[in-house]
Amino acid sequence: MTKLMKLELERINLRPYFISSAISGIVLLVFTYFVAYVAQAEQEVQFMNYGNIFMFTGAISIILFGILSATMYAKLIVEEYSGKRLALLFSYPVGRKKTFMAKILIVLLFVMLSMFFSTVLSVGIFVLTEAFSPIVSDVMTSDIIITAFCNLLVSFVAVSAIGLLSMRIGFIKKSISATLISAFILLGIYGNISISNVGTPAISLIIIGISLIVILIVLVTLSRKINHMEVE
Repeated sequence: MTKLMKLELERINLRPYFISSAISGIVLLVFTYFVAYVAQAEQEVQFMNYGNIFMFTGAISIILFGILSATMYAKLIVEEYSGKRLALLFSYPVGRKKTFMAKILIVLLFVMLSMFFSTVLSVGIFVLTEAFSPIVSDVMTSDIIITAFCNLLVSFVAVSAIGLLSMRIGFIKKSISATLISAFILLGIYGNISISNVGTPAISLIIIGISLIVILIVLVTLSRKINHMEVE
């Protein structure tokens, strides 16, 4: 599988996705400071604490990397398995499921690492500057940092499920547009749920459980479909 992933990486142009990830990191950093400054300027009490600031930073992170995930799946899976490359893909001397899973793992790992480093760096820079020149009249504690990190892990699992489910819908419709539109709708639904119940352990466990079930169902059903596809 590792060799197959390396072969896929040699063929895929990841440069646009690296650029998108870098831009997303900058957007997260700017947004974090923006929320902090506006909260102080407007005396918005509910946003004048680190917990809520990180909550909204996490929400933006989910949107940015959810879109990135759906875009990569649309390009690497939906487009390739519904276009002219299908015959070439099926001519590889490798099992169809292995080729499919190699592509999935590349997207999952890329999005996970990009989301992790972009979010951690933006929050880390903000926390560091707050230690020297605080904007927020709140006390940074280890509990806040741990909660933010746990929320990041939950968000990644959810983003993975949303990306895969959007890809499945796009695969059915054989449409990149359907993949992206589905991602926007699912991200909107998840965003409302997560913001309303942020930090609630029970809700977090439910989100993780449902997300893992969705991931498993999509991978199993789509693997079987690809294994029985015929070149038109």
